[in-house]
Amino acid sequence: MSHLLPKQYNTIFRISFLSLGSSMYAVYHRHYILSLCPGGVFLTSIHYWSKPEPWRRKLDMTYVFFALLYQSYKAYRSQYRMYYYSLTLIAGSMYPLALYYSRQKRYWRSTYAHCALHILANMANVFLYSGKMYL
Repeated sequence: MSHLLPKQYNTIFRISFLSLGSSMYAVYHRHYILSLCPGGVFLTSIHYWSKPEPWRRKLDMTYVFFALLYQSYKAYRSQYRMYYYSLTLIAGSMYPLALYYSRQKRYWRSTYAHCALHILANMANVFLYSGKMYL
């Protein structure tokens, strides 16, 4: 079970809906396969944060890992790859920060860092989906 209070994990639950938005943005730009990455992150994230349990966290983190690998591979030959990679790197740095704050029992700071991860990662997705994908 998460150490966060319901008010804190409900905040992350709500911010998880950004992934649904970037999934729909990918569909709008006809990146149908890529839309499955944030779409799946949306589903696994709301599944976990609606009732934080260890097995749900493992499912969420596993899906995020493979979605990140796939998108990073596809981004290599994309128009806005540097924006995508830069924002993704910054977003990824928020996760260890969130863990650090959690271990320090600074749960609201941990929550905000986790929310920043979602915001930055979805911004990176928008850059990726906005540009051309080269073969």
